[in-house]
Amino acid sequence: MPHALTKVIGPTLTNWLNTDEHRDQPWNLLRLVTQQEGPYVAAAWLIGMNPHPNNDSPLNAIRNGHSHDARSAAYAQINGCHAN
Repeated sequence: MPHALTKVIGPTLTNWLNTDEHRDQPWNLLRLVTQQEGPYVAAAWLIGMNPHPNNDSPLNAIRNGHSHDARSAAYAQINGCHAN
């Protein structure tokens, strides 16, 4: 799985995720968002700024111990809910 995550976000960001848990969570969320939005949107969503995890990227939220915020952001993305 880390190899697959590296294909999506690149080696620099994958190495930035320093634990197996940090690598598992974005991979699972990426697969979830990909099912609804497609792989390119999902990759952009994972590394891009997002209003749901406090204007942070879901990837950064996971690394900082806020995986619940990243999961909420994934469900908001696939359900079309966007913060104002």
